[in-house]
Amino acid sequence: MTKQFLKLACCPSCQKELELIDFGMNGKAVKDSAFPADRDEVVTGMLRCACGSFYPVIEGVPRLLEAGISAFPNFIEANKERIKGVMGNGEPPHLPQNKENGDDFGYIRESFSKEWGLFDYASDKTWGWSLDDRKRVFLDDLSLEEHDVRGKLLLDAGCGNGTLTAALSTFGMEVVGIDLNDGLGLANRNKPRYAGEFWKKVHFVQGNIYNPPLRAGSFDLIYCSGVIHHTPSSKGTFKRLVPLLKKGGRVHVWVYGKRRLPVRAFFAVGRQLKNFMPPKFLLTTCRAMAPLYKLGISTLDALRISKFRNRSVREISLDLFDAFAPQYNHWHAEEEVQSWFREQGFMNVTVSGRQKHGFGVYGDKP
Repeated sequence: MTKQFLKLACCPSCQKELELIDFGMNGKAVKDSAFPADRDEVVTGMLRCACGSFYPVIEGVPRLLEAGISAFPNFIEANKERIKGVMGNGEPPHLPQNKENGDDFGYIRESFSKEWGLFDYASDKTWGWSLDDRKRVFLDDLSLEEHDVRGKLLLDAGCGNGTLTAALSTFGMEVVGIDLNDGLGLANRNKPRYAGEFWKKVHFVQGNIYNPPLRAGSFDLIYCSGVIHHTPSSKGTFKRLVPLLKKGGRVHVWVYGKRRLPVRAFFAVGRQLKNFMPPKFLLTTCRAMAPLYKLGISTLDALRISKFRNRSVREISLDLFDAFAPQYNHWHAEEEVQSWFREQGFMNVTVSGRQKHGFGVYGDKP
């Protein structure tokens, strides 16, 4: 993380500002990094809040989960002496998980960490789209042109593998990507591949968008595509994002819409698998299903019954895991989502980004 990122971050427990304690870069981190040697990045350290909470910085990513440093036992083990020097003892305080939703977010963190930890930055595409396609979709979803977003501060809420987050900086924006998954260190390390000379304008933070550790009124744009329907309450999560937007800013959310009955039945059966197998075995099952799934969609495509994006068997296996593993998969209607915006006082509420499996809505904050 860059030290400048602190102006955007806050404690998820009390929303106060955070103090950085830099542990310095160890040799392995520098050797394995894709960044230039003179980068102004904090690789390992802690963030301290006046309320007594501590949060680790791991692989250049601030880990601002509500459980604090207690959620990262490997970090504690690897940095015992430094932690003792900062905290006065070797045992970090235990901070409770979000009680409002029990352990829901723990499962969400586990499943998406497994999914994005397997993403191959050298070869995999996300959802079968090239980055150029996804950048075009981003502008279309928000009904904006490149010149409209230049100089803006964007929050990519639920950034996944972070490839789009980094690529969007090439429009001249500063971009923050937030996600629950533990693999954001890989996203951070690979950002120069997608951001090029703009990599210093890309920041990643591990956090919960239901309780975002970011300062209110910070962002010109919020983009949340395919994420809030995987939380306990899509509407509730949307309401938690709204305060982060500046006056005059625009937010876009994309959610699942109602699919045809055969499709709903297929995914309903697939989602039952997570009830009796851990993510590791579910992923193995998805890998076994992927060749048959590809054969099926290729046949439908050839017969012109339905059109599908071209994806490899590996990409399909990850897509199936993405569909089956989440604890929540809510479906929504267009008017329902538009009503969320209107209830929050948004203007220019517009449906955009319609696809066969979902749609988006954007609005402007007055």
